Amino acid sequence: MSKYQFKLPDIGEGIAEGVIGEWHVKVGDTIKEDDDLVQIENDKSVEEIPSPVAGKVTAIVVPEGETAEVGDVLVELEVAEGLGNVDASATETPAKVEEPAQPVAQPVAEPTSVATPVAASVQDHSLPVLAMPSVRKFARENGVDLTKIKGTGRHGQVTKADIEQALSLPQDAPVAAPEAKTEESVVALPASASAQWPETVEKMSPIRKATANAMVRSVSQIPHVHVFDEVVVDKLWDHRKKYKELAATRGVKLTFMAYMVKALAVIMKEFPIFNSSVDMQNQTIAYKDYINVGIATDTEHGLFVPNVKHADALSLFGIAEQISENTAKAKENKLSRDDMNYTGMSITNIGSVGGGFFTPIINWPEVAILGMGKITKEAVVVDDEVQIARVLKLSLAFDHRVIDGATAQKAVNRLKELLADPELLLMEG
Repeated sequence: MSKYQFKLPDIGEGIAEGVIGEWHVKVGDTIKEDDDLVQIENDKSVEEIPSPVAGKVTAIVVPEGETAEVGDVLVELEVAEGLGNVDASATETPAKVEEPAQPVAQPVAEPTSVATPVAASVQDHSLPVLAMPSVRKFARENGVDLTKIKGTGRHGQVTKADIEQALSLPQDAPVAAPEAKTEESVVALPASASAQWPETVEKMSPIRKATANAMVRSVSQIPHVHVFDEVVVDKLWDHRKKYKELAATRGVKLTFMAYMVKALAVIMKEFPIFNSSVDMQNQTIAYKDYINVGIATDTEHGLFVPNVKHADALSLFGIAEQISENTAKAKENKLSRDDMNYTGMSITNIGSVGGGFFTPIINWPEVAILGMGKITKEAVVVDDEVQIARVLKLSLAFDHRVIDGATAQKAVNRLKELLADPELLLMEG
């Protein structure tokens, strides 16, 4: 038999690391080639990684919740002779474990299970402790001295769980931080100050970090202009009410978002500039020959934008069904890159939490985004008479590099026509 080390593969799009979401195997399991091996979460999606070989799992190197970089060993398997990728004579060492620095002259203190706060200015001098880089970083961020932690991992390796357990223990007395080697030492705040004004610092999740970077890139590169308008949707309200029970009998949840997607698909076909992207380096505009409508979806894991593919070719029920499937995947953290790639234009619905007009940020590299507000009863003037009607507020953000204000307003006017009369929408769609 041979030994095979499975390393985190490069899944493209510049993604250099991933978080182990879930292992589908355990030590001792025998798996076949292409069986689901591990779930990897990155800043764009969640990917299911299959096993490239058949064999028996002998060691899981990176546990769930830990971060691995491309090329890091994730799991070791015993495979048929000739399929291995590790020299059997090589000395086995834990993957992703930093080797100890040169031995220090003085003896190291006996490890305990109590975390010791470390001043933020003190550097990590590669103490002789086995720990992954991500664990060392977590320790530094939480002011924990790794030499005071007893590792429970493989070969005595300190894990993130060890640090978290130590942080949860009460501190009997503050321990002085190591003396700085220079006079430029940072004076810690008095204990009373932190006790009076406590703060909780959390590391950004990969999804939150990706969202933050995307928003900064969008605002810094795209000159945003917004158009606000509103439309009476009494007929739309009645149409949905009439057919939502029929949709339910077919296992479909008919929402106003389905109508919005269908209407936007018409706009993207009639105004192709809204279904494009800009390349300023080459000074070109790419018009998409497909119509995929993205929907911003809020979940406990973060904000995702899966899209309804070929929305122009789907029925209203078909659109509603795809929306439900995408929403379920998002909430279960199971969206793939394919579920979110190749979006032409997106919709964001702040009305779901009671909002009205707002200024949405374009989902780069798209050139526009449609904001959907809450449907409310308001007084409107019809034929010189005041009536109570259901009104939907619309907020359109567009890229002024390629879309002029007049074009944007014409598109909004057309959108209002379609939403005001669902029969017209179904005829056009």
